[in-house]
Amino acid sequence: MAGMLRLLLFLLLLTLTACEQRLPSRGDDDDSAAIPALDDDDAGDDDDAVDDDDAVDDDDASPPGCPEPDPGGPQPVDPGCRTDLEVTTQPALEIVWQVSTFVDEPCFTEVMMTPLVVPLTDDDGDGVASAGDDRAVLFSTFCGTDYSTAGVIRALRGDGSEVLWSQTDPAWRVQPDAALAAGDLDGDGWPEIVAVNSAHHLMALDRFGVGLWQSASPLPLGAERGGAFLADLQGDGSVEILYGNQIYDAAGTLLATGLHGRGSNDGRPEFPTSYAVDADGDGQQEVVVGNALYDAAGAAIWFNGQPDGFTAVGNFDADPQAEFVVVSNNQVRLQDTDGTVIAGPVLLPGSGAGGPPTVADFDGDGEPEIGVANLAFYAVLDTDLSLLWSNPTQDLSSAITGSSAFDFDGDGAAEVVYADELDVWVWDGATGAVLFQGDGHASGTHLEYPVVAQVVDAGPPQIVVGSNNLSGAGWTGITLLSDSGRTWVGARPIWNQHAFMPTHIADDTSIPSTPDMPWLLGEGFRQNEVTSLPGVAAPDLSVTLDSWCDLECPAELILALRLANDGVAAGPFDLLIERVSDGAVLALESLPGLGPGTLDDALEFALDPADLQGDLIVTVDPDDAVLECDEDNNQLLVSPPTCP
Repeated sequence: MAGMLRLLLFLLLLTLTACEQRLPSRGDDDDSAAIPALDDDDAGDDDDAVDDDDAVDDDDASPPGCPEPDPGGPQPVDPGCRTDLEVTTQPALEIVWQVSTFVDEPCFTEVMMTPLVVPLTDDDGDGVASAGDDRAVLFSTFCGTDYSTAGVIRALRGDGSEVLWSQTDPAWRVQPDAALAAGDLDGDGWPEIVAVNSAHHLMALDRFGVGLWQSASPLPLGAERGGAFLADLQGDGSVEILYGNQIYDAAGTLLATGLHGRGSNDGRPEFPTSYAVDADGDGQQEVVVGNALYDAAGAAIWFNGQPDGFTAVGNFDADPQAEFVVVSNNQVRLQDTDGTVIAGPVLLPGSGAGGPPTVADFDGDGEPEIGVANLAFYAVLDTDLSLLWSNPTQDLSSAITGSSAFDFDGDGAAEVVYADELDVWVWDGATGAVLFQGDGHASGTHLEYPVVAQVVDAGPPQIVVGSNNLSGAGWTGITLLSDSGRTWVGARPIWNQHAFMPTHIADDTSIPSTPDMPWLLGEGFRQNEVTSLPGVAAPDLSVTLDSWCDLECPAELILALRLANDGVAAGPFDLLIERVSDGAVLALESLPGLGPGTLDDALEFALDPADLQGDLIVTVDPDDAVLECDEDNNQLLVSPPTCP
C-alpha cells in the first residue's frame, strides 16, 4: 500500500511540473559567445536546461510556461561592414554643375589649364582655412583663341553657385595656359595663389584675388607655360616656390637657378613641371628635373647627361629610396636615386612628345605603374616599363596632356582620369576598360588634366575639368562631373598644384616642413587620397537560436530564433527552415527588413514534432536578396529536443 501511495504521489508531481528546455539567449548572463553558430549538439542537451531554482522565484511563483525571450534593441553598427563597389561599364559621367559664362570680362570663357581645389572663404567663421569652409575652384581663362597673353584668373564657389572673384586688372593678367599653385605662403592660415603673369614673371594673389607681388626676375627664357610647385626645402617653416630649375622665396625673390634641366619634355621645353621630394631619405628635400637633382641652393647633386623630360616619382625597386620616371621625346625611362638609368628608354605607342607621367598602383599588385599620354594613345606601363595596355585617344593639339588617378571603388587599384580633345575618360587601371565617359568636353590641349577632389561635401567626389573650343565645339569654362547615382569612395577636398602629391599639402593649405614621401605610404603621384573606408556600407544579417519550448509536446514544439543586423539597413528578405535529411521545407517567413544595428525580437515557429526527424537548418535571406558584407553567417544548424 505504501508503495502504491508513493507512485500516485510521484504521478501527481509530474502533472504539476512543466518540462522546459532552453539554450541561453544573446541577452542571458551566460556567455552566449561560447555557443557555436553551427553546433548540432547543444540544442537538446540536458545540461543547458534552466535549473528549477533559477527559473522561477519562490516568492513570485507563476504558472509554468515557455520562457520569455530577452527583448531586442539597438546594437553597434560594424563600420567595417562594407561590400566592394561595382563600377558599371561605360555609363556617362553626369554633370553636377557647369559654369561657362561670366559677368566680368565675358569673352574670357576658355580654359586650357589644370584647375585647383582649395578653400578660399571663411564659411565657419573661425578665421582660418578649415574643414568647415566651402571649397573653391581656381582657374585661368582666355578670350577666343588668344591663349598666349593676358589671361584672367577666376575663383568659383565649390557648389557652382557663384563666381567669388575674377582678377581683371590689366596689371595682374596671367599666362592663361600656365598652371597655378596654391598654398599658405605667409603662415596666415589662408592660401596664396602663384601664377605666371603675362610678362612671364611669377606673381602671387591673396584668397580674394588681390595682387600681392610680382617677381623682379623673369622666368627662364621660353619656360612660361609650366607650373610652380610649393615646398619647404629647408624644413624651417618657410615656403619656397619652385619653377623649373629656379628657386624663389615666398615673396617672389629669386634664390637660385640650376644649370641643367628644368623638368620639361626635351621636345617641348616651354612647359617645366619640377617638384621637390626627399629622394634619398636624408631628411632634406631636393628639386627634381628630368636629368638632374638640385639641392636647396640650386647646386646639382647629380647630372646624368640624359635629355630633360617631364618627371614623376615612385618606388620601383626594393630599397626605400625614390626612383624617377622621365618622359622625353615619346620615350619613358626610369632613373635611380643617383640618376642612373635603370630601365628604358622604351618607346610609347604612337607618336608625339608625351605628357607629364602619373604614377599609381593601377593593377592592385602593390607596385607602381606609369600612365602617359601622347598624340594618339594613353598608355599604362608596368613597374618594369613593359606595356600593360594602351587606348586610342585624340590629342593633335599638343600631345603632352597630363592625367590624374583615383581609386573610385576603394579596391586598392587606381583608375585613370584623362581628357583629350573630345572626351573625359575614366579607365580601369589594370585593363584600360572604359568605366566612365563625359563626351561633351572639348579642348585644344597643353599640359592640363582633370583632377579628382571632394569639391562638394555631399555625395561622391567630383572630377573637375576645364574646357575650350580651340579644337572643336563643346564645353567651355569649368565642369564638375560625378557618378551622381552611385557611391564613389570619398576623396580629400584639395588639389593645389600641377605636380600634385597629397603628402605635400594639408587640407588647410599649409605646406608641411617635413612631409612624408608618398611612395613610403603607398600613394601615387598626381593621385588623390581615399578618405572613406573602401567599398559601400552594407547590411550583415545573422540568425541565432533563442530557445526551444516543448510544453505542448507531443502536439508541437516552439522554436524561437533571433535575427540581427550589424550593418546598415537591410531590405525585405525571407527566413527558411528546412530538414537537413531531405531538404523538406518546414517554415518560410517573408520579413519586411531589418534596421541598422538591430537585434530583433525573437521569432517563434510552432513545429510538428513528427516532422522533426533529425537536425534542422535555418537560413536567413536564402535567395540572396540582400547584398551583405558577410554571407557566411546566414545559416544556423539546430537539433530539436525529444518530447518526454
